[in-house]
Amino acid sequence: MEHKENSTETDDATVTDNADESTVNSEIKATVDNFEKLAPKQREQVISKLEMYSGPIPHPDILKKYDDMYNGAAQEIIDNGVQESVHRRSMESEYLKQNTVRNRRRDWMGFLIGTLGIVFGFYLLYLGHTVVGSIFSGGTLVTLVSVFASNNNSESSEEEDNDGKDSEN
Repeated sequence: MEHKENSTETDDATVTDNADESTVNSEIKATVDNFEKLAPKQREQVISKLEMYSGPIPHPDILKKYDDMYNGAAQEIIDNGVQESVHRRSMESEYLKQNTVRNRRRDWMGFLIGTLGIVFGFYLLYLGHTVVGSIFSGGTLVTLVSVFASNNNSESSEEEDNDGKDSEN
């Protein structure tokens, strides 16, 4: 019983979604039909009025309206956009500096721990503990190689992800 009720609810939602989509499609079709009925001169005026704008600050026409409402508002909005941009760049720069310091520290700590592990393994070999010394030195070496190999793979996949994000912006 419950399964049928859930099925009906899903079907109702699908019907509602389809009805909304068909309403939007019919509105678009009506708008296009109205546009096609216009005289060529009126079409040119409509097309010239259709414009898109994207950016950190509002369109110049909108800025002018703000400035008309409050003298100096446009300048304040522009100044705010500039300050926001400077702040974002400084935060990104600081993040990169900290990331570099963290990576250097990680690399040096890894080098130190790896060197100590290998030296300790050789010391065990020197004392005659061939099996334990070999396992310790070999295990340390294999672990270091796998960590650096996986780290390089993750960095190159991050670079590919960032390249994809940059192309979208």
